[in-house]
Parts: sequence; structure tokens; C-alpha cells
Amino acid sequence: MSAPPGFPDLRSVTARKQVAESRDRTPGSPVPGADREPGDPYVEVPPPEDEPEGQAEEAPSPTLRSQLLSLSDLATLPPVRPLAEGLVYRDTLAQLSGPPGSYKSFLALAMACAVAAGESTWEGHPIPEGGAVVYVAAEGASGLRARALAWCELTGVDPAELDGRLHFLPVPVQLGNRVDVRQAVELVRDVGALLLVLDTRARCTLGLDENSATEQGRAVHHAEEIQREADCTVLVVHHSGRAGGAGRGSNAWDGAVWSDLRVTGEDLAAKLHCEKHKDVAAGCDHHFRLVLHTVSEHLMPDCTEKQRSTLVLVSSTGETDTIVSSPNRLTVWTIIETTHGPEGLTPAAVVALCKENEISRATVYRAVKELVKAGSLQNIGTDNKPRYVTTLVVPREAQR
Repeated sequence: MSAPPGFPDLRSVTARKQVAESRDRTPGSPVPGADREPGDPYVEVPPPEDEPEGQAEEAPSPTLRSQLLSLSDLATLPPVRPLAEGLVYRDTLAQLSGPPGSYKSFLALAMACAVAAGESTWEGHPIPEGGAVVYVAAEGASGLRARALAWCELTGVDPAELDGRLHFLPVPVQLGNRVDVRQAVELVRDVGALLLVLDTRARCTLGLDENSATEQGRAVHHAEEIQREADCTVLVVHHSGRAGGAGRGSNAWDGAVWSDLRVTGEDLAAKLHCEKHKDVAAGCDHHFRLVLHTVSEHLMPDCTEKQRSTLVLVSSTGETDTIVSSPNRLTVWTIIETTHGPEGLTPAAVVALCKENEISRATVYRAVKELVKAGSLQNIGTDNKPRYVTTLVVPREAQR
């Protein structure tokens, strides 16, 4: 059979080449192509080359035998450390579930702000070590600016302290997508985050059957991969039924998480129940309330008062004061009155002076704000760098 028009006759080409090679080869060497089948159309294609010597091979996975631990070996494992004592722990997987409108996102954001700001406690729960936080706002980032700034004002934290430490990702991390999972690991590593919040789980598991233990088990595995390889705590926020209780869908998450937190709430009050911690006491309840707060105009100059108004979750036990008691307000005013010079006192200086009287920073900031509003204090600095002096208007508490 002859070659198609326009193509060389491979048989004649091969024959000529073999004759030429036979002249050059040494006696006893194999004839090139001798092992090919007659009429092989790929006779001219060279065989695949061997792998280059010294090429790095993928490291073998550790064997089960090599990972066995004795009782003595268990003593070398690091103990679990709290991120927020009694609620969330370092390098673990946790879930916060609750029905719609139960304020679970307000709770997650307030805790995230406290960790990012390096606060020593959050609403009575010690935070031994603060650090960066990545908050995945999978349902959208609208409103988070006002919520975070309101938390700062109510707790007396300079919003600048959160820059570079509290990061918002306004798109979901899909736990069913390997590319997203690897990018999440790299992102958390890059910013050095201690906490990754996935709000909500449903938006981060699109395409996975919520009721399938197999598919949700895969999502759990990938969440644990992020937690393990990025060395962070992963907190997923999830919906439950309107009656509360366990998270909606398969119970694969309930059994896998280290901490199972369940919140119920309505009418500006919320209760957080610690259903499970794997190695610390659980079964406790924590009560919170929601406080309406309007962010100062200089922090959100481009927004209306309605856009600046939001809720802040605080403890019901009064850890964060929302209305400063008269004695504390008078003490703050007296300290400023007796110590300020012509240049005034910075908020940090006022906090330091009031510390000896065991008045918390949050209370000092609230007292100063109320005294300025009442006309008993004046800011002679700027909105961004305030300095306070007293005025001729004496607080009503001092007039009694």
C-alpha cells in the first residue's frame, strides 16, 4: 500500500535509514527497530526515555507502625490550649450552630474582634494569646464594617489595632474544592491567623449534599486539613432548625468537631450552650444580650446614621458596661480634672490612670463619651487623636 498523496513513503524512508544505520553500527549491536512489529506506523517514533537519574521522588507516607504511641509517648503530646477559655480552643475544629436570627454571626464576630485585638478577655472568657483572624463572610460582607467599629467603640479598642489583624474574605471557601482548600491553607499561613471563621457552613459546602454523611465527611476532612496544615482554629457557623439543637443536616460534623457550640436567641438576648468539648468540661451555658450602638460619624463619614447603627453582643453579666454607673463616671471625671494639663489627656493616659481604681478600659471609654456628650469634658485634639480636658460644666454626680 502506497503512502497518501503529499506524505513520504514511510516504508522506503525506513528502509533507507536502516541500511545507513547498519553500516555504522558495531558488530553484535541490536538493529534499531528490530523489536518493532512489521508495518508498525510508529517505527520512527523513539521509545520513551528513562526517568532522569536523581529525580526527586514523592516521599512515602508514614506507615501506621511508625505512628504508634506508647503510654509514655502520650506525655509528649502538647496539651490543648484555649483560644477563648471555655468556648473555643487552639488548633481545633469547632462548630457554632443556631436557628435563623439567633445572633450567631454577632457572637462569632465579637469573639473574632477580641482575638484580633489581643484582648486579655472576651466577655469573661480569658484569651491567653491574641493573633490575626480571617473571617470568611460567605453570605456577604455588607454590615460588617459597622459591626466591627461598633464593637471597637463599645469596648474601648482603637479600630487601628485591628488593621492587619482582622481580615475579611467576602467570598466562600468551598470545602468540596481542592483548589479552594489549598488556597485557604496558604492564606491563613500568609497572614499568620490563629482563627479562621467560615460563616456559613452551608455557603462553604455548595454542591455537597447536606444530608449525606459521606459528602459532609469529605467537607469535615478538608476543614481538618486546613486546621492541621495552617496550624489554626477553624470555626464554622451553621444553621440549625428553628427550634435550635443540633446543626441542620448530617450529624457528621457533630461527631467530628472538637467543640460543639449551640446558640439560641431572640428579643436581643442569646444563650450559648457548650454541647461538647472533647477534652475539657462542657454542658455549660453562657448568656448574652444585644446592645444597639451607633458608630461615631468620624469613623463612618460616608454613611447615614441608619447605616451606622447596629447591634453589639455583650455578656449579660455586665462584663462590658453599656451604661456607666454614676460613681465610675464621677471617678473618671475627677481623675481627668486633677491630672490634665493644658495639652489634655489621651484616652490611653486616662485608662492608665483609672486602672488603679479598677475601672475597665471599656468603662473608661464609655464614661468619657458620656461626659463629652454632657459637656463636662472637651476634646481639644482631633477625632483621630483626641485629648481631653474638663470644662466648667460639673457632672451632675459632683453636684449632689
